[in-house]
Amino acid sequence: MMNTHDFLPVIKIVLSDKRVIITAIIVFLFMDLCAYVVRYRKKPKTPKAKKTIAAPAPAPAENADEGGGDDGAGGGE
Repeated sequence: MMNTHDFLPVIKIVLSDKRVIITAIIVFLFMDLCAYVVRYRKKPKTPKAKKTIAAPAPAPAENADEGGGDDGAGGGE
């Protein structure tokens, strides 16, 4: 049976192997991608402010003496 002093050099060799390091990096990146997908929330679209066209200036007031208006007095009596 191996004791701790015999086991430590084996752990050092295994962890320093480039295949183990590359595999650990790939697994870490894959888990990070999975966590991003799970947490992803699509941002709601914000409606763009529509440009309002300025209303044309009101026509100049015409003379009230020209019979087109209703002055509440009835029909010319």
